[in-house]
Amino acid sequence: MRRKLTPLGVRALVTTLFCGLGGIASQAADDLFQIKRVTTIAPFPRGLAMVDGRLYVLCRGCVRGAGGVRAEVEDRAGRIYVVDPDTTEAIATANVSDVVRRNGSVFAWPTEPPFRLWNRTAIPPASDRNTDRPYCTLRYHDPTRSFYICAFSGIDKPKKPGEVSFSKNLTDAILRYDLRTEKWYEVERHNLEAGGSYPHHDTRYFPPPHGWLNGPDNLLTVGNWLYAVAKENNLLVRYDLSHLIDDAEAGAPPSEVVLRETIRVKGLGRRQFYGHSALAFHDGRLYIGFRTSSVILRIPLDENGLPVQPIVAELLARFEPYDPVTRRSANLTDMAFDSKGRLYVVSAKPARVYRFKPDPSRVFDARVPNTRAWLDLAAATGNPKMKSENILIDDRDRLFVTSGDGYDFQYGANGTVYRITWREE
Repeated sequence: MRRKLTPLGVRALVTTLFCGLGGIASQAADDLFQIKRVTTIAPFPRGLAMVDGRLYVLCRGCVRGAGGVRAEVEDRAGRIYVVDPDTTEAIATANVSDVVRRNGSVFAWPTEPPFRLWNRTAIPPASDRNTDRPYCTLRYHDPTRSFYICAFSGIDKPKKPGEVSFSKNLTDAILRYDLRTEKWYEVERHNLEAGGSYPHHDTRYFPPPHGWLNGPDNLLTVGNWLYAVAKENNLLVRYDLSHLIDDAEAGAPPSEVVLRETIRVKGLGRRQFYGHSALAFHDGRLYIGFRTSSVILRIPLDENGLPVQPIVAELLARFEPYDPVTRRSANLTDMAFDSKGRLYVVSAKPARVYRFKPDPSRVFDARVPNTRAWLDLAAATGNPKMKSENILIDDRDRLFVTSGDGYDFQYGANGTVYRITWREE
């Protein structure tokens, strides 16, 4: 049965679309926002990168043991598609044009090794403990001519009739696709035989790749460093990419832990933060979002891209933290800056985007009553269950957003990428 994507009905959304610091209601949304459908070619999109004017989209993959997408559905996990970001259509109707359906082609296929691909026919889905999907986040680093992705590693398992729970595998990884060799490589990999031990061996005596990250869910390059975070064991880790600049076959890069859950915050002392998730960089500072604690911090980096010592963070924003009873939170999964220094933060489900200028003297607090998202994307698309986990701001300050929207013709392999522009008030 088709999920109806209703016409925008934008003038009726005046009370749900807000801009600025959660303040004044916008004019009619059609006067402010233009929301365009870019492509539906990539199922389960979970990463975006813009390189030389072309949009690259990573397929997340969806391993299901119960509920959700059937195991028989080909979800194309680990593929990277290349898409024309200027081929778009309005979302006023649910009908997707052939042009948008075909907008894109496979740029890179996953290969085993280094991937640990899911065998849909040989392995009962609920028993699979080896696959390294789902995959998330896509970043490009020009000096190493490489794309980097996270392999979060897990599967949906039955709980009781009508419910599922996410069960972590122990094959977490960060993978790299090098354009010079057109091959995939490991940056990091956890050893399944080591069980829950992170890292999986003594990093003083064994060469990389090391298994630091339990649940890597975001990464970012700053200079010749790759920063990556893990939601499950609350880590920020740094990888030295310099050896890969001149030698694509140099092997997994050396790495070290930057931050754990205990972080010193200016004016607050030492506090604990959980669920390291979103990353961004702007004006000499690394920004870190936390899915469990639902805050955003920043730390200063020096001219070489290394944290200024001792590390003292600044608190910039607060959102609804994780509630163990309802199992819900603001679910901060990604963020990005525009050319004006405004930070865009995605709250995954229902899909909303917050926008504000970071200022530690005026902490943005989304918990304050009547504070609204800059863009309620779930309402704007007529899809109250819309889930968006990645955003990208290009050099023209256009916002690209991934979504799990589904259409009949996708046969369960759902996925949409939207492009959003707006008129400044």
